Amino acid sequence: MGRRDRQRYRRQHGALLPTDRQELEQAGWRTTLEYRENHVRGRDGRLAHVQVVWQAEAEFDRDRPVPLVVTATASTTDKVWSRLRTQAELADVRSSRPAAQDRVAAV
Repeated sequence: MGRRDRQRYRRQHGALLPTDRQELEQAGWRTTLEYRENHVRGRDGRLAHVQVVWQAEAEFDRDRPVPLVVTATASTTDKVWSRLRTQAELADVRSSRPAAQDRVAAV
C-alpha cells in the first residue's frame, strides 16, 4: 500500500466507533479495548456478583522519541472512552510544556 493509498484508507469497524475513540484515532492515537470480569465471592465461596471492567489504552508515538501511553478503566465502554480521551488530552498538555515550566509547577 503506497503512501497515497494510506492517506485515503480509513480504519473500518463492524460497528460505529464511540465519538471519543474516533477523535483519539483521528488525532493519531492507536487505541485498544479489553474486557474482563472480576468474580466477587463471599466467605462461603459462593459467587456474590460479577464486576464488569473495561480497560482502554491509547498510544501516541508520531515524531516522539518516547511514546505517550495512557490507560483508563470503567464499568461501561462509553465511560472508559471518555476517561481515556481526558487522560490523552492531559498527556498532550503535559508533554507540550517546556521542562522549566514543569519545575515551576512542581514547586
